[in-house]
Amino acid sequence: MTFISYAQNCEDVILWRALKHIDKGFYIDVGANDPVEDSVTKAFYDRGWSGINVEPLRVHIKDLSQARERDVNLLAAAGVEHGQIELWECEVRGWGTVSQEVISMHEANGHIGQYHRVPVFPLKDICAQYGAKDIHFLKIDVEGFEKEVIDGMDFVKHRPWIVVVEATKPNSTVEVHHLWEGTILASEYQLAYADGLNRFYVASERSDLLSKLRYPPNVFDSYMRVEQMESELRAQEAEVKAEQAEAKAEQAEAKA
Repeated sequence: MTFISYAQNCEDVILWRALKHIDKGFYIDVGANDPVEDSVTKAFYDRGWSGINVEPLRVHIKDLSQARERDVNLLAAAGVEHGQIELWECEVRGWGTVSQEVISMHEANGHIGQYHRVPVFPLKDICAQYGAKDIHFLKIDVEGFEKEVIDGMDFVKHRPWIVVVEATKPNSTVEVHHLWEGTILASEYQLAYADGLNRFYVASERSDLLSKLRYPPNVFDSYMRVEQMESELRAQEAEVKAEQAEAKAEQAEAKA
């Protein structure tokens, strides 16, 4: 069966290769954004998985709540400690951030946004309240706020099998993993793969997964981008309509 990839950089293909043997697994998605577009977890949810979506924008939480009934959908940001924070919502989907550096960069490039006050919870507390015994993967994509999310996690008590973190400055190839990677590595995780956008880490006790994360998405993964699937469906529909039109024309000609 062809795997349909919804994620921006085929992160779901890599994760599925490593975790497809898990029945109804569990994920945590920090910075979940849209439930379909560029979603790392959509393909897993469709296969019976469930998890926690941490998302500070109301528009996305509304869509997540409607599309992900099995999931816990939290209108919040993850950070170092409990409190509130000013979130900047950009007019470009997926660019919402609480990083002042990133906000200044977007505004300097002519983008506009508005501020919203949202609650902040440490990720370790979210895991303690809602998490499952096994967290099969943790994905973090928070537009420049990754360090704060990681610093608010207890990787000793809560051990995601795989941790995926966006590792470049937003909308650039500038690597920023040096700001937070030490915390993950010191928690007995090993770097398994980097795709140019994200870095994938595997818990030491799950080292058997390392070989599954060694290579980029390839022909042996038997996958298709959702855009390609939709394009093929449109082509099939157009072909059916053309055949129907041709058949009608032949009938009209026969009557004539």
